Amino acid sequence: MATLQLRQVVKEFDATRVIHGVDLAVADGEFVVFVGPSGCGKSTLLRMICGLEHVTSGDIMIDGAKVNHVSAADRGLAMVFQSYALYPHMTVRQNMSFGLENIGTARAEIESKVSAAAKLLRLDTLLDRRPTQLSGGQRQRVAIGRAIVREPRIFLFDEPLSNLDAELRVSMRSEITSLHERLKATMVYVTHDQVEAMTMADKIVVLRAGRVEQVGAPLDLYNKPADKFVAGFIGSPQMNFVPVSVASVDGDDICLRLPGGGTVVVSRPGAAVTPGTALVLGVRPEHLRVTEGGPGTMPMRVEQVEHLGAHSLLYGLVADVDGARATAHVEGQTAVRAGAAVAVALPPAACHLFAADEVGLAI
Repeated sequence: MATLQLRQVVKEFDATRVIHGVDLAVADGEFVVFVGPSGCGKSTLLRMICGLEHVTSGDIMIDGAKVNHVSAADRGLAMVFQSYALYPHMTVRQNMSFGLENIGTARAEIESKVSAAAKLLRLDTLLDRRPTQLSGGQRQRVAIGRAIVREPRIFLFDEPLSNLDAELRVSMRSEITSLHERLKATMVYVTHDQVEAMTMADKIVVLRAGRVEQVGAPLDLYNKPADKFVAGFIGSPQMNFVPVSVASVDGDDICLRLPGGGTVVVSRPGAAVTPGTALVLGVRPEHLRVTEGGPGTMPMRVEQVEHLGAHSLLYGLVADVDGARATAHVEGQTAVRAGAAVAVALPPAACHLFAADEVGLAI
């Protein structure tokens, strides 16, 4: 296995800069996920690591050695693509063997590696089938098996589950995670699906417009987002955001004026705010509690209710704020219906504060 380091990596297409000085360290055996919206640069970054795109400036280091000018074939990496990239006229065995045959590996060694990978991925009974005879999940396992037999220093995955249906995505997430645990391999995985990132990663890299917004363990990003973008991107349904103002400050305690006239007091040691400061309050749907009103609540008119069995989701408009919407996660099967006027309580310990500007840094 191997370590990976990116030092001030920049990528430009003609005069357009798409990657803006990315710094990142990936430890040996770590599972790192690049996540972000479409067009944020995550696949471009992966292709530069692989050697399929050149680096405009900066360095890519594998095990401490600079590989900027090393060809993709000589970097010792293996890429698993979104489209599987299997040869349709070849059997599973031939697809998995092809790369080893091209580099002159002995036949006995090829057969041994293919057999071991097929057993690991539960493909041993499918070795004589062609890709058209396989399900989407089986094809993806063949693509992964083709990477495994090469014994790469680092595995690279470019949105490998996006072509699968919802049920298969869940099972394949589990299979790739289990594979990582068995191989103890260094893996870099690209996805736009934050659920995949949260459930699979040792470390998540959140990208936005070619820049790294935050790097950390999944629950660190969930519990302590660095800014409003990360807070809204990580978590499903996403965090609620409501404009508030500072009513008063008493030491580390900040009293916030909520829509509808209520207030809530949150503790933010060292926060440089004064009465009248405009802020954005963030709270996750599972932390909102539907009540009959009172201190620490804000009014919401329910527009839609989703009954999901074990829990329900209430979608509505926050009173007194144009365009402010909120989602409340309610345990069980709620009796609240669309059109109802409710109050939602905001537990102070679950409240996040962000600057009321475009960057929206956490306070």
